[in-house]
Formats: sequence, structure tokens, C-alpha cells
Amino acid sequence: MSLVYHRVTIPFENVDEAIGLCKNLQKRGVTFDTGFGLEGMDWELDWSISGHMSAQEILLELEDLGINYKIILTPKRRKGEEK
Repeated sequence: MSLVYHRVTIPFENVDEAIGLCKNLQKRGVTFDTGFGLEGMDWELDWSISGHMSAQEILLELEDLGINYKIILTPKRRKGEEK
């Protein structure tokens, strides 16, 4: 469980690559909450991460593929806490 909540927003021009990476991660047993907002695809890298990777490792995969993203960090986000 992450002690820092990472809200990652991937702009619409990079969504296809992000969906491909998300599917690849799922095949490798890593899942987390995703959705869409006004600025693009949102990845919620918090308590919802399931599998063998940390939020930092997932972010490194985005960077390795050259996928642009914005990130907002919030300390101590845990299951059941309000946004």
C-alpha cells in the first residue's frame, strides 16, 4: 500500500499508448484504478494498486515508453479516506 497517493493524468494524445501499457501491466498481474477526466486518462496509483509493482515502478514504465503525464501527489491516501 502506498503512503503517497499519485494521481497521474495522461493527455489525450498519449491515451492509446497508456491503454496499451495498462493492458500489458494487467497481463503481468498489476492493476489499479483508472478513469477519464477533462484533461485525459487518470491513473489512481494509491491503495488500489494490486500486484508486484509500486507506484514509482509504474511511473518508470510510463517514462521508458515516452508517455507524457502530469502528477499530483497527496500524502497518506488510504482506502476509505475522502478525496
